Amino acid sequence: MAYDTKWEPEGIYRHHSGFVTGREMIESAKQTQSDPRFDEMRYVIDDFTGITGHDLSIDAFTYLAASNYGAHASNPNCRLVYVTTDTNLVKIIRGTLMSPDLVSYEVEVKPTLSEARDWLDSLPRKHEISSVMGFIPW
Repeated sequence: MAYDTKWEPEGIYRHHSGFVTGREMIESAKQTQSDPRFDEMRYVIDDFTGITGHDLSIDAFTYLAASNYGAHASNPNCRLVYVTTDTNLVKIIRGTLMSPDLVSYEVEVKPTLSEARDWLDSLPRKHEISSVMGFIPW
């Protein structure tokens, strides 16, 4: 798998290409979550429209859900959107990351990057954590 990561002012855009493995997808998420900029991010867009295939499984996304749960403690204001038209991948994402038993972040799946960005733009801003006053509006 190859992926290009672009840090944007309020989040990250990651374009995946080639054959995507579960291990590589998890590593890309861990790299993002361990970056100091992660705590201030508002979104992550994972774009799978350029892939040629994948072995992404329920197990890989369940592991990712657990990792997201921990990352949520550091940044509860992030949202995740996956861009794909692969019906099997959509089903796996909805069955894991969007499952009431595994959900931490607000997650959506969209068929195009434009629709993903429109979804993010339609959402109200969350709040910034202040160590002095609790939550303050952005």
